[in-house]
Amino acid sequence: MNILTLENIRALIRDFMIETYRTEEDLRAEIEKYAPLARAEVTREQLDELYDEMRIRHGVLVETGAALVAPGFTPWFDARRREETDWFYWTRYRTQLANSGFPGPVLEAMNEKTNRVIELCGDPQADTPFDRRGMVMGDVQAGKTGNYTALVSKAADVGYKVIIIIAGIHENLRSQTQTRIDEGLIGRNSDISRLENVRDDGRVGVGLIDPSREPSAMTTRQADFRKGQADQRIPLVNMEKEPIVFVIKKNASVLKNFLTWLKASNLTRGGVTIDQPMILIDDEADNASINVAKGPEAVSRINGQIRALLNLFSKSSYVAFTATPFANIFIDPDLQHEEAGRDLFPEHFLIALDRPGNYYGAEKVFLGEPDEQADRPTRNIEDNEPHLPLKMPKGQQVQDLPESLVTAIRTFIVSGAIRDLRGQRDKHHSMLVNVSHLTSVQTDVANLIRHRMNEIIRPALKLHCSLPPDEAAANAEAAAMRDVFDEEYADAGVDWEDVLPLLDRVAGRAAVYEVNSKSGEKLEYPEIKDSENDQVTAIAVGGYSLSRGLTLEGLTISYFLRNSKAYDTLLQMARWFGYRPGYEDLCRVWIKDEARRWYSHIAEASEELRQDLRYMAASGASPREFGLRVQRHPSALEVTARNKAGSGQEVIVDISLSRSRIETTVIHDNGPGDDAEENRQAAIRLHDRLSAKSRKMDGESKLFSAVSSDIVKEFLQDFRNHRDAERTQTEPVIRYIEEREDENLDEWDVAFVGSEKADAATFDGFGFPLRIQTRTPAAREDGKVIATSRRFSSRGVVRFGMTDDALAEVRAEAAAEGTKNIADSAYLAKRCRPILAVHVIALLDRETGELTEEPPVTAWTIGFPTSEKKGKTVSYQVNTIWWQQNRGEIDEEVGEALDREE
Repeated sequence: MNILTLENIRALIRDFMIETYRTEEDLRAEIEKYAPLARAEVTREQLDELYDEMRIRHGVLVETGAALVAPGFTPWFDARRREETDWFYWTRYRTQLANSGFPGPVLEAMNEKTNRVIELCGDPQADTPFDRRGMVMGDVQAGKTGNYTALVSKAADVGYKVIIIIAGIHENLRSQTQTRIDEGLIGRNSDISRLENVRDDGRVGVGLIDPSREPSAMTTRQADFRKGQADQRIPLVNMEKEPIVFVIKKNASVLKNFLTWLKASNLTRGGVTIDQPMILIDDEADNASINVAKGPEAVSRINGQIRALLNLFSKSSYVAFTATPFANIFIDPDLQHEEAGRDLFPEHFLIALDRPGNYYGAEKVFLGEPDEQADRPTRNIEDNEPHLPLKMPKGQQVQDLPESLVTAIRTFIVSGAIRDLRGQRDKHHSMLVNVSHLTSVQTDVANLIRHRMNEIIRPALKLHCSLPPDEAAANAEAAAMRDVFDEEYADAGVDWEDVLPLLDRVAGRAAVYEVNSKSGEKLEYPEIKDSENDQVTAIAVGGYSLSRGLTLEGLTISYFLRNSKAYDTLLQMARWFGYRPGYEDLCRVWIKDEARRWYSHIAEASEELRQDLRYMAASGASPREFGLRVQRHPSALEVTARNKAGSGQEVIVDISLSRSRIETTVIHDNGPGDDAEENRQAAIRLHDRLSAKSRKMDGESKLFSAVSSDIVKEFLQDFRNHRDAERTQTEPVIRYIEEREDENLDEWDVAFVGSEKADAATFDGFGFPLRIQTRTPAAREDGKVIATSRRFSSRGVVRFGMTDDALAEVRAEAAAEGTKNIADSAYLAKRCRPILAVHVIALLDRETGELTEEPPVTAWTIGFPTSEKKGKTVSYQVNTIWWQQNRGEIDEEVGEALDREE
């Protein structure tokens, strides 16, 4: 009997896929099982599309996480404890996630990883006090909230009675977190009293699955912690069964009131601590939680209040969550304040969250070869002046929108129509516009976008979308939409004739939201039960609130015009990262070229940080050792110098080059002086010294093996390093080599890197025609050439000279982790010898893209293998004013936001 609709089959297949891990063969067989029972209108093409949909959604690679654990911890979360625990809260939440379509492998990964975090926290049923501190490192927009909701659900199950979640510094972020906790842990809309007579008794999320038990919510979606309201509740000391939950802002006034109430109402009689076991989740832990006060004895307000909160409980576990852990790792683990106690360094454990293979992150957006810009989803903003200068003077009004922003808005509308054609009409659709931290600028831009939509775009589309394409093209706005389609989505698998009629609907539904603390507008995404009434099409204009924590559902188009260069600020502003099932290919990011280059650099530094964490976890390192490693890594120069900037003096930064790549990111240009010519001659002399040795070709690159370190050092002495190439200062690098020649730096691989492009220009200085790489520099000024994305070399150049077995091992590990772009540190971890790669580079003109008629320039890259020598570093001399000018300080907006809140 043919009784099953396509939706019936989809529901059955979804349940089948989320039970456990399934192979593609399992999925195909299950669909074929139901095919004979399908109604006549269910076509074979629809079943094939269902197979593709479920294969993509559920066949998710999960990257293996890593954990660093301090020695001396006594395990308590053993098999017996797990078996005896009533997993009520976790089972409810897991069921909710499964019902929403979470892939089975992802749920299993979440289960295992949160078990790992729980077992590294303190035992809430222990008779003795504990104070455990750790950190969980995730990715921007990669499901952090879901992971810590799972964590606190398990914490409630194992016996924690007080659950405190410190969310963002703005109320809209805190309210969003409260909503998620209501749905995932509490099971009731916290705004609704249990005494109110409302539908379903106000139950939401997990409360609709099993309402038999419920934690107490001391905060609501509408209200942060209030002492007067808390006084009417049961004191913590009288609690016996269900936990009590607080979701509070990271705000000095709120924390002060919270601490006052805890001390007044909840201390053990005659004591100085609260005996109820407490777990504290510090979301966005790199923001405001860090002690930024100047001076060894100074403690900033919020940092001191969090430390005081932990000290108030006799049994506490602190778990910091962040995607940008640089600042947290730089906390001094040994600093002890007389009143505030220990700082918030994650001394007991540091865990990397799993990153599913369908995560749309920095690796997919920014990483790749320097000259492969055309295949990336980024678009360059070149026309922001004069309407939206990067430094907008306070009080200046925005008069008009840059044409690039108008193009981005049109792209948003066209992409929405394509998503409709792909069956995603019941999915939210969003655009981000982040152009300034000034709320006055945000207001101007939001109003200008509303004007453009109401007066130009919507009227034009309403009149012309129902016409044949040729007739519609007579209208300038409809023609501009067609140009966007041809430029961006010609390969999207749909035809313009089908897209055109849908543009009017998408534009008509689009609403512009000004998201900041002054506008009063709330951008909320309801559960879609009726696509016509519940689906949100939003253009969100904002600054700080869009930079941290706030999730934009269905984010497809981003327009980002900011000049921050701080690691953490930049990464957190990247709201366009996340999960984009079924529309990843439609996503676009408009961004300034300089910011794009910085994101590329940061993406690589972050990936190498993860690689280091995996490597050190495998060797049994502790969080303290990892912190030391990061502080002594070349990519940390920006962070350390940023923290020290301002004195105008030269500082010494100690760097470990073990398992690191360094390269000349700034080189001498052709022109006045002979430095560029001297560097070409240095490369030629190096080749001449090696000409008698055996060599082989690796593609178009020439490779010499087992080269004496004396020859390498002689080349480095010959090469004139530019003073602005801080990492490749000659003396520190040579000193590092000499200190390790007796370990593994006595013999080198040396590669003269050639281009694989058949039409590449050639250089004959080595006695044979070497196909040379071409690069478009980031800038050419003051006699120097600055590398785009801080690299002249290609990713993976440090693989030259490695054995086939070693390369296969690196690639197998990358495949297992779902990593497409392999970090150089992954290759270096497997290298036996160091590698020197010499680059002869033909420069392209930034304006025309054409090859310049001038001699090539010369650069080099060194990849160091792992060194087992402890405590040996390179001391670089760094001028802090230079770092301040070239790296930037912490975004001024962050400081302003904290000043307003405090």
